[in-house]
Amino acid sequence: MVKDPYAFDAPFYDTIHGDAGEDLNFWIPFATEQGGPLLEVGTGTGRIAIPLARAGHSIIGLDPSPAMLSAARERAATESLKIKFLAGRLPDVVLPSESFPTIIMPNDVLLACTTPSEQISILQAAAFALEPQGRLAIDVAGPGHWLEPKFNGEPFLAFSGSFDGKLLNVWHTHHDDLVSQVRRLRIRYELDEKHGPASLVETEHLMRYVKHAELASMLKSAGLRILDSWGNYSLGALTDTSERLIVTAEPTERSS
Repeated sequence: MVKDPYAFDAPFYDTIHGDAGEDLNFWIPFATEQGGPLLEVGTGTGRIAIPLARAGHSIIGLDPSPAMLSAARERAATESLKIKFLAGRLPDVVLPSESFPTIIMPNDVLLACTTPSEQISILQAAAFALEPQGRLAIDVAGPGHWLEPKFNGEPFLAFSGSFDGKLLNVWHTHHDDLVSQVRRLRIRYELDEKHGPASLVETEHLMRYVKHAELASMLKSAGLRILDSWGNYSLGALTDTSERLIVTAEPTERSS
């Protein structure tokens, strides 16, 4: 049995990231313009899928983490939202639809593929699942939020707030390798117990960062071409200081 990569992160995810996010200002208009059904790759706890479903969109949410999907299903059921959640990852999962007019990979999902070949494989699978007139949108870390090896090994407080009536502190420590473009991120969850020692949970994840030129090349090898590139969720220009890199792409060979 494959170990759930986010089993320990899932209970804290919604507390840290909340129910909304600035990126919804991009995803909801994009989904409205493109239409559905929509495939979200890396749906997590449904942070994006649920607002899209509230807005009337037909969503299929794909994620490799049973723990994340359990939280997503529970949240959707609470609001009686009809979202189909699937456990698995591209390209291995069998999708319920032959093709999609809209596929999204939000919030660094592509970076969870830790080798160039794995990233190309997921893009090829997305291209195969996309309608000839369809659109793929990807959101990853931008030039202003890239790897920083000079801070390797230095913990920083990424979140501090209430969790089940206790103080939750979340510490991040990374080790960045510019040669492989991989970040090894260690996350430490500290729950402050009033009448005893703090309980601790640690997880570790790998992420492979990409720049615009490499992403364009990988999309091309997958049979896709970039339509637009932005540096933020308000469709601002992509610059050297942009914290996000957002692209939309279409199949290279479109049916007439």
